[in-house]
Amino acid sequence: MKIENIREVKTRFSRYVKELPKSGSVLITKNGRPCAALVPVTEDTDLEALALSQNKRFWKIIDDSIARGKKKGFVDLADLSRLPADFPKRIRDRRPEKVDPL
Repeated sequence: MKIENIREVKTRFSRYVKELPKSGSVLITKNGRPCAALVPVTEDTDLEALALSQNKRFWKIIDDSIARGKKKGFVDLADLSRLPADFPKRIRDRRPEKVDPL
């Protein structure tokens, strides 16, 4: 990862963007402190994961869920496929695409 001053990046922004696929990410500093990053986006880049990684609301939901799981007890993911036939259908048949988005 390159580290560059914001003044340098502003002056040659197009060049930095053009070189991102080859050079990788660029950490931008202002007054010697990190303030931003340029990240290359390729066909393999998971844009949803990139966006969620910066979403405070998403991480709060994750942290709250982990805390609730520790308090009430986690369910092993392998056990979810072995739910009994009489388990409530609305929970047993729930698919991720039916979950409300953030």
